[in-house]
Amino acid sequence: MKKLDFNPAKSKDDFRKNYKLHDLAEYHGKNLLTQWGIEFIDFGNDRRYEKVWEKGKDKPDVIVEVNEQKFLVDWKGKSKESFWVNKRAIDSYINWSKKLNMQMFVCFFLFDKNHHLKDRRFVLLSKHKFEVVNNKAWDKNEVVKFDDDLPKFTKANLTELINSSNQL
Repeated sequence: MKKLDFNPAKSKDDFRKNYKLHDLAEYHGKNLLTQWGIEFIDFGNDRRYEKVWEKGKDKPDVIVEVNEQKFLVDWKGKSKESFWVNKRAIDSYINWSKKLNMQMFVCFFLFDKNHHLKDRRFVLLSKHKFEVVNNKAWDKNEVVKFDDDLPKFTKANLTELINSSNQL
C-alpha cells in the first residue's frame, strides 16, 4: 500500500471538534424550520468519519422549500461573533447554487462557552457582500468575511429576503 506524503493541517480530533458547534447549529436550525412550518430535506452528507476527506467537495446541509421555491441552506456554528467561512466552502456553495439554480443561504448560530445559543444570523450569498480576508484561519484555510450587521435568522426576515430575492 502506498504511503500518503502530506501533513494534514488539522488533527483528527481538531477536525471533528469543529463538528460540535455545527451539530448544535443544525439542531437549532432544523428545529426553527420545523416550528415555522418550512419543509426541508437533507442534502450534504456528514463526512467526518471518512478515512480520507478531500477538500473542495463541500455541499450545503439542506434544501428548504418556501412558497413552492427551493433554496440551499448551510448551518454554521460559531463561538465568536465573527461571520467567517472557508473560501473553499463559499466557492462550492456558489457552484451548487448555479448548478441547481437555487439561491444559497448560510445561517450562523452563535454560542457561548457553555454552548448556549446567544444569537442567530444569516446571509443570502447573492445579496450579502463578503470579502476574502488576507490572513488564513487557524486551520490554514483561506476565509471570507461577511459584514457584522447581518439580519437575524427569523421567519419574518427569511420570508422578506426570499420575497426580495425573487425580484432580483
